[in-house]
Formats: sequence, structure tokens, C-alpha cells
Amino acid sequence: MFGFVVANPEKLNEDQRAHYRAVYCGLCRALGKEHGFIDRLTLTYDLAFLILVLSAVTGEPYETLTERCPIHLTRRRFEVNRFTSYAAEMNVALSYYKFLDDKTDDGSVAASVKAAVFRREAEQAAEKYPVPCKAVTDCLERLSAAERSDILMPDVPAGIFGELMGALFAVDGLEHKDLLYDFGVSLGKAIYVMDAAVDLKKDVKKKQYNPLIMMKKDDVKTALDILMADVVEQYRRLPVKQDAELIENVLYSGIWTVYESRRRKERCEQTAEAMKGDDR
Repeated sequence: MFGFVVANPEKLNEDQRAHYRAVYCGLCRALGKEHGFIDRLTLTYDLAFLILVLSAVTGEPYETLTERCPIHLTRRRFEVNRFTSYAAEMNVALSYYKFLDDKTDDGSVAASVKAAVFRREAEQAAEKYPVPCKAVTDCLERLSAAERSDILMPDVPAGIFGELMGALFAVDGLEHKDLLYDFGVSLGKAIYVMDAAVDLKKDVKKKQYNPLIMMKKDDVKTALDILMADVVEQYRRLPVKQDAELIENVLYSGIWTVYESRRRKERCEQTAEAMKGDDR
């Protein structure tokens, strides 16, 4: 369900692209510094977006660093602030629970190994940020239960995932915590349904759970338009002090670009699979 909340680089100017990359690299740096090299492999732009929004609402400045990157082996620009460390811990916690969920759902040996490797990392994250980590745990348990129960009302699982995202944005002590929570909830609902829409045909073929299975194609698109309109409405309630154009690029263009790209990829894979079947 992660990987949708990404900017469209083609619609960013050079300075915006550099800033966006530096925030992302700062998150990668924090994962490496606070947990270890392997944790960098779980890096996601979704958590970089979390940093951008929290910083934009609070007006939190960034510290710019230039260091040698152990992955690219070149000197890179990193932009970090107090939310960088928070996002890194949430990245670790979400990765651990995803591996744990994969292990529970399909008994994957790879997921079992990954969960074992990240267990201590997730415990460390929970020690630093117990409230959002508990919310993540509770929401994912409820989400798994809803999926196992084969609930075909998309509002139920989407709402649970929305609560999870809301908990990530609602950082304790922030002045606009409630507004950030509402924004996170709306964003979580939208990307959950987007993910389900992309996987729909594949899930039907494999007889796997998908809450959209009873919905018509046009109804799914309408639902996505409504959900993303609500995301935008909640965003407009936030007192954004910086990076508005970059954040709006993600909301108005980036998310939809990723969605359409994944749909095209899924259709191509289905066509290739059908051609293999014809050959046989």
C-alpha cells in the first residue's frame, strides 16, 4: 500500500527536485545512522512526504549537510530536521509489521527472516515513539482481521488504514495535531483503495482478498476521485508555511501518476501472461 505518495519530478523545477531528493536522502541517512545499513533498503518516499508535511505545517527549518553517501559512493546533499528521525523510526516500524503480516498471511520464509531481523529495530522505534507505534500495530491487526473476514465494504479496511496514516501525522505536541490526523486519515483511505484497484484483476485471478471485487470499474474511479478530493480538502485546512508547491505536486500529480503507471504495468503483465497461455 506504500509507494503511491511520490512527487512527479517532471513537474518540479530544479530547486524543488534538489530539495525533495535531499529530504529523501536525509531520511536514508537517518535510517543508516540510527539503525544500520540494511534498514536503508526499506526506504520509501511516503515517509519523506511525512517529513515534508510536518515541516511545512510547523515551519520547521532543515539543516543542510554534505557527506559521502555509502550507497552511491559520492558526496550528497542531505536535509534533516527533528522530523527526519521520527520518520525513520516509523519507516522501521512499518517495515517490520509488513514483514510480520506477510509471514502470517502466507508463511513466507523470506518474510519470516526479515521480521526476525527487524524485530529489535521495531522495538527500539516503539521505545522512542510508543503512541504511533501502538496505533500502527493495532490498525494492522484490525486490517488483517477485516481482510481475513473477507469484508467487501471498502470503507471498512480503507478506514482502518486511514487511521494508521492519521496516527503517523498526528505527532504529539504539535499545535495542529487534529488537522494533521484528519489529513492522514483521508490520505490513507485514498491510497488503500488505489492499491486495491491496481491489484483487483490479479487478486480475482488468484482468489485473494480485495474489497473492490463487487464494484464496477466506473464506480471504482468515482470512488477514487471522491477520496482524493477529500484529501485535497483536508490539505487545504492545514496552515502550510513552506513547500506548498512541492506538496501539491505530490497530491495533484504524483499520486495519480504512480497509480496510472501501476495500472499500465499490471495490464502489461496480464497481457504477457495471457500470451504465454496461448503459446501453451
